[in-house]
Amino acid sequence: MAANIEEKVIEKLRVLPEDQQAEVLKFVEDLAGLETKALEQVKVRDRDGAQPTHSDNGDDETRKRRIEWLKSHQEEYGGQYVALDGDRLIAVGPNYRVAREKALAAGKTSAFVTYLSKPDEKAEMGGWV
Repeated sequence: MAANIEEKVIEKLRVLPEDQQAEVLKFVEDLAGLETKALEQVKVRDRDGAQPTHSDNGDDETRKRRIEWLKSHQEEYGGQYVALDGDRLIAVGPNYRVAREKALAAGKTSAFVTYLSKPDEKAEMGGWV
């Protein structure tokens, strides 16, 4: 199954101009780098005996305040990625990578980064067209 998906992706990439192919390759390399960093963090936690859980993202009260912040700022920041420390805005960016890098530059290594949809935006799930 995976090989079939890979073949379809490669077919789609081949029809792109070279500059767009390079952009996609850079994106994939960036994702691979983020994945590697995340795996390293999990290994460190596991080695140190810590139990990686969703609580690394705050307690129930913090998550509740974060959700309220997201709801109340949807009009202002909708259509962008936001990085939060608890319910405090740290950074905003047009994509995950930019928002995450800004949060890291601000010294927030465990900031919560997510896409904040516009109030009238409908969520869609899909694949290659």
